Amino acid sequence: MKRLEGRRILVIGASSGIGRAIGTALGENGARVALAARREDLLHELAATVPGGAVVAPCDVRDGASTESAVGSAVTALGGLDALVYASGRARLMNVADADAETWQELFETNVVGASLVTRAALPHLRESHGRAVYLSSISADDRPPRRGLGLYVVTKAALNRLVDVWQEENREIGFTRVSVGDTGATGFASDWDMTAGGEYVKEWVERGYLFGRAMQPESVARHVVDLLGSAEAVPVSTIVPRFVETDAGSADWENAPE
Repeated sequence: MKRLEGRRILVIGASSGIGRAIGTALGENGARVALAARREDLLHELAATVPGGAVVAPCDVRDGASTESAVGSAVTALGGLDALVYASGRARLMNVADADAETWQELFETNVVGASLVTRAALPHLRESHGRAVYLSSISADDRPPRRGLGLYVVTKAALNRLVDVWQEENREIGFTRVSVGDTGATGFASDWDMTAGGEYVKEWVERGYLFGRAMQPESVARHVVDLLGSAEAVPVSTIVPRFVETDAGSADWENAPE
């Protein structure tokens, strides 16, 4: 029997990057999967490749009605819900002093508020199944000092970490896990960053030893999430990072920016 045979799991942020890899890995391990994100066309493409097929549930995490609808659609199609995986995330590369209200709102709505809206919608179903909820955070939330240029992202991921702790305290019959993810490539994470202006930031991160000299692939993180969901024991906090390799400040790769 496959590790997650018959488990009913909703993945938020499944259209690309780590979320997409998680959707595939869950299907490969026998789960019945619902895929949610804004880009419905990409969800349908992925659903056609997930072993055993998958349910598509369009969702904008910044909208309460949309999150309710997506969770409802997933629960109806799957006949319930055993686990939720929140993989949505946004980042901007800039100093905090340069961020306006709209930018702050964009990141908090996606990285924090969206996670809470989805959880609220899923809560009755997870209570019924005594299920699990997994949230992707970042090792950058714990860097001391914080990575200059990633301040907005760091603040929102730190807030997400505490949010997950609060959800767990208020709902002890559900297993909540926050996963601090290290540098991961091939995610599109840095696709809209200003590469020219940001080069000095990345050089500084390398000099401070924040980067590992290589990046993981999304599939590595996906396998880790499968392990967490397959565990019989509670895992409140988990971290996955690449192994260190030799690097230098001139070899930084933007596409391997921290997820």
